[in-house]
Amino acid sequence: MTSNGEILVIGSGFAGFWAAVAAKRFAGAQADVTLISPEPVLQIRPRLYEASPETLGVDLLPLLDKVAVDFTQGKAAGLDPEAKTVSLADGGELSYDRLIVATGSRMRRPPVPGAETAYSVDTQAEAIALDIRLAEIARKGTAPTIAVVGAGFTGIELVLELRDRLLAHGGAEAAERARIVLIDRADVVGPELGPGPRPVIESALSEARVELQLGARISELARDRVSFADGSSLAVDAVALATGMAAAPFTAQIPGERDRLGRILVDAALRAPDAPEIFVAGDAAAADTGDGHKALQSCQHAGQLGRVAGENAARDLLGEASVPYKQLRYLTCLDLGRSGAVVTKGWDRRIERIGAEGKALKRFINTKLIYPPVGGSVEALFAGSNAALIESFDLLAVEAA
Repeated sequence: MTSNGEILVIGSGFAGFWAAVAAKRFAGAQADVTLISPEPVLQIRPRLYEASPETLGVDLLPLLDKVAVDFTQGKAAGLDPEAKTVSLADGGELSYDRLIVATGSRMRRPPVPGAETAYSVDTQAEAIALDIRLAEIARKGTAPTIAVVGAGFTGIELVLELRDRLLAHGGAEAAERARIVLIDRADVVGPELGPGPRPVIESALSEARVELQLGARISELARDRVSFADGSSLAVDAVALATGMAAAPFTAQIPGERDRLGRILVDAALRAPDAPEIFVAGDAAAADTGDGHKALQSCQHAGQLGRVAGENAARDLLGEASVPYKQLRYLTCLDLGRSGAVVTKGWDRRIERIGAEGKALKRFINTKLIYPPVGGSVEALFAGSNAALIESFDLLAVEAA
């Protein structure tokens, strides 16, 4: 059968991968689907605070081959919505009939001197660099000081993993004697998580002997020092940033209105209103979840945004009515290291599980649920790309053990 058009997907994260599979599932032989990314790898970004970050990537080529999605290796650099072309950093150019932008987000480094010298867990490469430094610290066998800047979701998970990260590198003494400091300009930990789970989080931080420096303004960063606006400083062996995210720079080339995070304000079909052939998914999209809340820059929302954007791009190309994006279930599952985890439900974050029970669910999510069915059948991949099927899945009804 002759192809009716070309659907391009930019980005190989959770949104981009599932968008490509969903587009192919719906379009079949009636459209070619091509995924563009610097590497054919799905970085398991929600786990990059953990040990062994070098293992936290999934080779997508075998999965894309199964569902007949093409792969083009390259970095998308330019966009011409009128000509409907995407240019690559190496000078190549690809045409599209429908485009899905799923270029994700990047950590916002604070606007202070030396911010570029700090470690992070924003990408797999950056997480590996931090792990190499932790191994060096562990081998010294002294009492190190490690600072994490940003007491949000990622910062909390990272800081509560650090002693076990040092221990995994053979640094029993360093793990036991380490001074671990969590820094934020906010007056509370996890400000975006609300007051509900905060006592559980604070208890876990206390049990882990994490020192809090809240309401702190950083004036300068160096590899061995954090300097504060009040003139004080903290000597460190390593400093890692977890300072929030914004849409990746490519998103700025899409015509349309943006939110404060640089995300495109999309309609219910996840279309960019000012560029009707472009759909936006994942951390690049400011989308209503169907109940008045905006989707978060998280794996939880990214996958579903990708599924809907992919199907709608194919539907639009083939002249079919679009389906609205909705994602009414919302869970927060925060790893608390040796204290287990805390699981909350709903936007008011009502606590559902804590401790070992919460940890079992977190482990299920991190090691099974968020992974594509590697080694699975075409049918399994297509089922995983079905937004309606995933939306009906009740995670809290699943036994995590």
